[in-house]
Amino acid sequence: MTLAHTDMRKSRVLVAAAGLFVGLALIWVRVGWLSLVRHAHFAERAANSQEMRVLVRPVRGDLLDRHGRPLARDLVTYEVTASPRDMPDPRATARTLARLLERDARSLMREFAERRRHVVVARRVPPEVGQAILDARLPAVRLAAETRRDYTLGEAAQEILGRTNLDHTGVEGLELQLDEALRGRPGWTTRFRDGRGRTVTLPRGLERRPEDGADAVLTLDADLQAILDTHLRRAVDTLDAVRGFALFLDPRTGEILASANAPHLGPGEARNWSFTDQYEPGSTYKIVAAAAALEEGLATPDRVFEAAESGRALVAPGCVLVDTHEGAAFSFRDAIRWSSNIVLGRLGLALGDERLYRWSTAFGFGTLTGIAFPGEVAGTLRSPAKWSARSAPTIAIGHEVAVTPLQLALAYAAVANGGVLMQPMLVREVREPSGAVRRTRPQAVRRVFSERTARVLAEMLQAVVDSGTARPARVAGLRIAGKTGTADKYDAATGTYGHRMYVASFVGFAPADDPRLVGVVVIDEPRGRRYFGGEVAAPVFREVMRDLQRLPRGPFAPEVRTVAARPPAPAPVTVPDVRLLPPRAAERVLGDVGLRARAVGAGARVLDQSPAAGAAVERGTGVTVWLEAPRDSAWAVAPALEGLALREALRRLGPLAATVRVAGRGVVVRQAPAPGARLPASREVRLWCEPRPLARAAAGSDAVVAQVRP
Repeated sequence: MTLAHTDMRKSRVLVAAAGLFVGLALIWVRVGWLSLVRHAHFAERAANSQEMRVLVRPVRGDLLDRHGRPLARDLVTYEVTASPRDMPDPRATARTLARLLERDARSLMREFAERRRHVVVARRVPPEVGQAILDARLPAVRLAAETRRDYTLGEAAQEILGRTNLDHTGVEGLELQLDEALRGRPGWTTRFRDGRGRTVTLPRGLERRPEDGADAVLTLDADLQAILDTHLRRAVDTLDAVRGFALFLDPRTGEILASANAPHLGPGEARNWSFTDQYEPGSTYKIVAAAAALEEGLATPDRVFEAAESGRALVAPGCVLVDTHEGAAFSFRDAIRWSSNIVLGRLGLALGDERLYRWSTAFGFGTLTGIAFPGEVAGTLRSPAKWSARSAPTIAIGHEVAVTPLQLALAYAAVANGGVLMQPMLVREVREPSGAVRRTRPQAVRRVFSERTARVLAEMLQAVVDSGTARPARVAGLRIAGKTGTADKYDAATGTYGHRMYVASFVGFAPADDPRLVGVVVIDEPRGRRYFGGEVAAPVFREVMRDLQRLPRGPFAPEVRTVAARPPAPAPVTVPDVRLLPPRAAERVLGDVGLRARAVGAGARVLDQSPAAGAAVERGTGVTVWLEAPRDSAWAVAPALEGLALREALRRLGPLAATVRVAGRGVVVRQAPAPGARLPASREVRLWCEPRPLARAAAGSDAVVAQVRP
């Protein structure tokens, strides 16, 4: 029994030893498996749990006005997050946070119960509230610094500046247009978590520093923007109008100085209507037919045109036009002063569909302006192939066409600056954090009409304000030129023009003798007894001008120097040779290089042209093409050339096929034959010129002979 018992104990010891050995062996196998085979997997898990890569946001660039004053900038705010599972008392913490953040405590408690690991409690918390949360020493509540976009003018500029979303990305307006330059490049830093869960940044942590966004200096003027917004909102409220929008720019450079809307809509609904909405302009569009008639030789300021004693006239099949100011006839000057629909409608017929369409496109209507603002529309201008018999007179007075206020402002800017259509500008320069500066220069698109036509138009538009339909726009001590417009508004619900639904507008520039501002004011559906453009839109322009006069360093201050007295010249082009081409073919060839054809006479082929082929001229310049032989020299008389520049004198002699002998350079001071005298059989005309301002004697021996033909 004793031996058997001893053997049994030995067996048990051996079994225990074997079990222990097997267990140790399994442990070592497991250790080897984890350390050798699964090493990479667990190393990655350790890195993920101990090491974090944290995004570091850059500072978004500022939007500054033309004088360097901030319009949009970043302000430091805080993001509040919480980890409810680590809170000793989540309910007490929720109540404290709700009180500090002015939130509902019960809804915050529900969030803590639903998301135990991580809750974003609030974003864009002001610094003073963030400091109060820090002082409360709430467990498991963390604050992370972030930025909030601040707009110094508030609602006054929200439609033009736009906005950013919670991720600091531009989603509307200039914030969206310039987002790539403003947002910068984010960076990152590596942080480590120790055994107690504390996050630390170690020297060996990798990082990439963020690159802050660039600052953009805009063309906007903060003072003018605030002034315009104030008066526009007051007008819309007083008139109980549906809405109003207005735009001001510099006619010499195309820089947009202010753009305002009323009323202001909420985020996601607001649009800059001056760029994104179109409307029928009414009488403000008459500038197109007026300029075309002057440039094409169909009208002069004092030429008298038939109107209608009754104020009603049938000018085309199915087209009856009505004048508010009745009269049997008007001079062209008075037709503009009193905004005669009948006279301008008949001029539209005289121009014809093709020419009126070409002049409309020359002014920039029917196409995008090139400003690249989000949502800009091109307006509506149908091709002549889709016009009816009544379209030409109707379009000439501003119906059957839709424009944007920006297009209309640029068209009147061409009158104000001497005939040049400018490219609109919203950004003056972009300043990189490195110090590099990218500047935007004013760009001329083309010459629309001559400086002489611009002067005549400006004089007639000044008469509109002085004694015509725009008298409410007058400002003491300031010469203003402008035009009113009152258009019936199309009602989509009825499919026709609505009853007592109007769009009233005014376009003006000041000072009339040295324009520095062009402004468009549009009041949509004013309700009440007053609805004409001169009654509801012109006063807004007047009040803006009065406030600008009061500014110590405003655009009308005597000490303010003119930076650009003249707009830049349009890009030069070489005049192609169109001689012997049919008239339509000549128009196409000239149009392809940005030039306008002005036909003289009637014939199947172009006999001659001026300027001559190969000459360098401004884009948009008119080229005269002669379609018939010159008249007999016995009939031809010498035109009045004294006081004209030599180039202009030679142009006027072109149709006479005269041989011109020129003595000196500069301005013509004497001519032979005298003005009004018949040309001799030799067709010789002698011109004596002197430079300006210093006179230089003309010598007959220095005469230059030039052959000028039609």
